Amino acid sequence: MDRTISKLLETRVKDEGLDEATLMHGWILRYLYEHQEQDIYQKDIEKYFGICRSGVTNIIQALEKKGQVYRASVETDARLKKVMLTEKGKLSHEKLGEIFQKMDADLEEGISEEEIQAFMKVINKVYCNIEKMKGENL
Repeated sequence: MDRTISKLLETRVKDEGLDEATLMHGWILRYLYEHQEQDIYQKDIEKYFGICRSGVTNIIQALEKKGQVYRASVETDARLKKVMLTEKGKLSHEKLGEIFQKMDADLEEGISEEEIQAFMKVINKVYCNIEKMKGENL
């Protein structure tokens, strides 16, 4: 089911003219959008998403090529570069948000609020059980 939803989302993204936008790209655009008032560095993205340095580098480079983000030097430390959204990146994020909202509404069609709340309660319990299992394996 998860794979089916991902494929449907990819199709909708392409239909809206946002070709080659992966879910991870969208999540990073969202993270940058929600943290516009803060200085965000690559290490912040690595930590937040639990992605290795080279993975984040590749994603940022891809987003730069698309004109959605840029890296700006930091005056106090030449080694550091802030990762910032461009106007195109902001528009892409907003468009993705619209796609997600529409898809959520479509997925929830015919499901009552009570059923959604029950589902969320169960899925949160499953998540807590997964976290406990991860802690036991450390």
